[in-house]
Amino acid sequence: MKLIALGDNVIDYYHNTQECFPGGNAVNVAVHAARLGAQAEYLGSLGDDKMAHIVEKALRENGVDISHCPVLRGRTTKVCSYDVVNGERSFIEVITGESWTGPLQIGAQELDELKTADLIVSSCNAKMPEQMAAVQALPAVFAYDFGEKEKYRTDAYYDEVCHGIDLAMLSCKPMDKTAFAELCAPLHRRGVVHILATMGAAGQMLSVQGKIVEKTTQMVEASDTMGAGDSFLAAFLCSLYTAGWQKAKPMPEQALLAALAAGQQVSARNCMAQGGFGCKAEISPDGTE
Repeated sequence: MKLIALGDNVIDYYHNTQECFPGGNAVNVAVHAARLGAQAEYLGSLGDDKMAHIVEKALRENGVDISHCPVLRGRTTKVCSYDVVNGERSFIEVITGESWTGPLQIGAQELDELKTADLIVSSCNAKMPEQMAAVQALPAVFAYDFGEKEKYRTDAYYDEVCHGIDLAMLSCKPMDKTAFAELCAPLHRRGVVHILATMGAAGQMLSVQGKIVEKTTQMVEASDTMGAGDSFLAAFLCSLYTAGWQKAKPMPEQALLAALAAGQQVSARNCMAQGGFGCKAEISPDGTE
């Protein structure tokens, strides 16, 4: 299986401990997919600063292909700053600087490369909503992470990005089945086949064309929850694709439960490591060693 993770790359800076980690939704998913045996590729705009080199090094060391990423000379890498206490992170700020690379602009070469994928995954943090229709028109199974922010749960945003989504993932507070069904309704109306809500310690719920499947979670004492959702998503996608997932096709409950279990196992393991995938960067947030 060839998986292409399309979108963002960042440095996650832990303000209270002054530690840095390569990350970003797409980077994290690509690394975890590679560790699970997928032919994984990251596709996104890279800067040429020291922090971009940290991201590139981590991807290469984890077996992720970055050969099709445009490197933008003179551009810098986004830094996301957090405080992390008892494994839980609280957001402080995003630092883009004056020369941030910005989102990837998909041209003919990138589109040709995306055509080689079996599965494509992107997210709201890719900042590419206007380009999603072209990506979803490709033969690959397509997954999209809507994150946790309300600004990505509006009718206008759904209209812009929903053109053939096989799996939508949302990070949510604990909810009952009625609230989950209400959350899913506008996405199902726009053709989304599977909708996955991750709810931290409360587990996950999954809606398949309106039928709800749920699974309680494995309880772990997390040392760091950064990348928990991304590692879950990577394992879920790999499991489901191995079970015969095809574009626009709903999967049977047995395969979905197995994918949920796989996601829980990998996510629990990742919560025992620091950062998005356990790779600490020997660099400060201003780019100095």
